[in-house]
Amino acid sequence: KLSSALATLIAFQRHGHSIWASAEERKLLLNQADAAKKVDDIVTIAMASVDAGDAQGVALPLNFVALSYGTKQLAVALRLPGVDRDQNVMIDTGSSSLAFCDKSLIEEAVNITKTDYAQCNKYDGALSCPDDPSAGDSFYVGQVFKGNITAYNSETGKDIASMDEVYFGILSKVQNYMCLGPLNGIIGVAYSALNGGVSVPSPDFNILNLWNQSCQVDNKSVGSCSGNNMTTVTLTAPLEQILKEDDESGYISAEAFGLYCDYAATIGSKVDTIVPSLGIFFGGNMALNNTFYNSGTPQVAETLYCGGKYEWYLLKLTSIRMPGLNMTQSGFSQCNDCARCFTDSGYSTMHLPLSKSQCNDLVKTNVDTLKKMGSMLLDIEGANSSTVTLSLP
Repeated sequence: KLSSALATLIAFQRHGHSIWASAEERKLLLNQADAAKKVDDIVTIAMASVDAGDAQGVALPLNFVALSYGTKQLAVALRLPGVDRDQNVMIDTGSSSLAFCDKSLIEEAVNITKTDYAQCNKYDGALSCPDDPSAGDSFYVGQVFKGNITAYNSETGKDIASMDEVYFGILSKVQNYMCLGPLNGIIGVAYSALNGGVSVPSPDFNILNLWNQSCQVDNKSVGSCSGNNMTTVTLTAPLEQILKEDDESGYISAEAFGLYCDYAATIGSKVDTIVPSLGIFFGGNMALNNTFYNSGTPQVAETLYCGGKYEWYLLKLTSIRMPGLNMTQSGFSQCNDCARCFTDSGYSTMHLPLSKSQCNDLVKTNVDTLKKMGSMLLDIEGANSSTVTLSLP
């Protein structure tokens, strides 16, 4: 926290000497300090009500980071038993696994159990192989462990909540921005159906054999996950496991969550730097009853069958409008199809059901022209069937 004295006198240490912060930097730091205090106060009150038995669920402070890679992420600080440092893992609404990047955690952590499971997860990537168009360059491979994980508040130096005897991976190989800059992993808040793994045939099995490299591009491995005919398993998602008793109106933690971010306080943040306590994750019943949301019908995940069971958080779109391109579309029965209308915080994307001609119009129009045409407007069904309009520049 910044005291009133520090608010008027802020200096940074660079290359062994001090330079005074600019007015913009002082304003940014003060805004972030105010935002962090608000977040910490809300989390403290919320978790006190849980401890007292007056509420169920969890409220976790989220840190913010703008990666030089180009994405902006919210992350929760987690700690493994016996390891006295934060693991900032990004919140992902499009998966449900918990994985840590640092292999040394296998030796450092205490009271964790190596399981008979391993994971190989491949994500959409920018690269592919000429002879294997399905190959990708964004993936991780790791051994699955079981143990107690603690959510930690970097600002206050206090434990917030514990996840006891949950599954998590420690990675042997990874190519993904969840391990870039100050990020140390990923925690998915979606369904356990997305938390898959395989049973390894022996304790000395080489986990790297789960990754089948098809080619190398720009010194990056490009390929796909290979289970080698091993038995596949579905592991319980950590958040779903610890909040399984939190049930309100039929929605469990995997089906309802709340994310808050003081976005104004993030503007101008230094890249690749963790800014503590600029957001909150609400899970369990607290997703439906918190400081920012306490009534109405929440948006919940739908079940989609796409060659298997995958579940994401669907946007209840009522219309898409872009006046500059004379584009208006409403009525979204196609949102029930696979890979349509869902949102994924990990990749900071929304998949919209535009027609081929509308997509062509957008692709063929250069960026400067699109900027002059104005925003794309998304009308989304909010609480109590009210309409919320998102304006996308």
